[in-house]
Amino acid sequence: MRYRDLGASGVRVSEVGIGAFPLSGYSTDAEGRRIGWSGSSDEQAVALIHRAEELGINLVDSAESYGNGHSEKVVGRALRGRRGKWLIATKVSTNLGLSPGMADLAGAARRRIHGAAEASLQRLGSDFIDVYQLHALPLAGAEEAVMEALMELKQRGVVRLIGISSNDVAAIRGLATLGDVDVLQVGYNLIERDGADTLDYARGAGMGTLIRVPLAKGMLSGKYFANWELPADDVRHERFSQADTVAAFRRLPELAFLARGRTMPQAALRFTLDHPGTSCVIAGAKTVPQIEENAAAADVPALTAAELGRVLPLVEGLTVPNWAGN
Repeated sequence: MRYRDLGASGVRVSEVGIGAFPLSGYSTDAEGRRIGWSGSSDEQAVALIHRAEELGINLVDSAESYGNGHSEKVVGRALRGRRGKWLIATKVSTNLGLSPGMADLAGAARRRIHGAAEASLQRLGSDFIDVYQLHALPLAGAEEAVMEALMELKQRGVVRLIGISSNDVAAIRGLATLGDVDVLQVGYNLIERDGADTLDYARGAGMGTLIRVPLAKGMLSGKYFANWELPADDVRHERFSQADTVAAFRRLPELAFLARGRTMPQAALRFTLDHPGTSCVIAGAKTVPQIEENAAAADVPALTAAELGRVLPLVEGLTVPNWAGN
């Protein structure tokens, strides 16, 4: 495994991290329906994280919303007794319970951040969070309160670094005038490349970056090139079933030539790693073999100019659900 600076924070992060959304398994949504990630279990998740540590991976990214907090609980279970070897990144659902124009929006926003951080710490079994990220941009009128709350957590040592999960450079610039923004979580992959501008901005501003959906929720893994049907209770089922996604899947097998000297997931991860603004790619995985394959992406050859010359025309114009934007 190789390591990079997480921006100007002084923290070193493995080139490949773990995206812990798939580790949340199944949960019940607001309407009582079972939904989540097929092919995942808590036991597999713990084994995966332990194996990742052996491979040199040192960052796992979760969120309070992943499985209604279950992802964080699994991460906490896996890191019991080995917390000092890991960077934990997690995310707060910034506007949960808030609405535009509500009475005392600022106060409610502060309480949302502080209360969510405390709940995440309990689920993670930790007394601090390495990277605490806004999972959505604050509502208009709540920006200052949200950043003040994050800065309070940082000053108390509850949070080491403040992050924002967004590709909206203008909004990020505005929030950065109100408090520290140390890390950006940026959606970027072979299909969705608009995040390149955000990565350029982060690099210039000295911000670290975590690249989300580098495999486009599995679309670029090659696993679903022949059959993209998923169980109806898989969180990806609706998007995989959309006409634009199906049309993309029909073209994606043309990328199989990239799996020479590397696998298809490794080629996709290598593409994101080769952007100079990238600090760490947080790829989802559900099994030990998958994390082993992902970790090896740090050592495979970069895509050549000739390969990129074939790839980019193939993916140009593909329309897929907005994986990168959330």
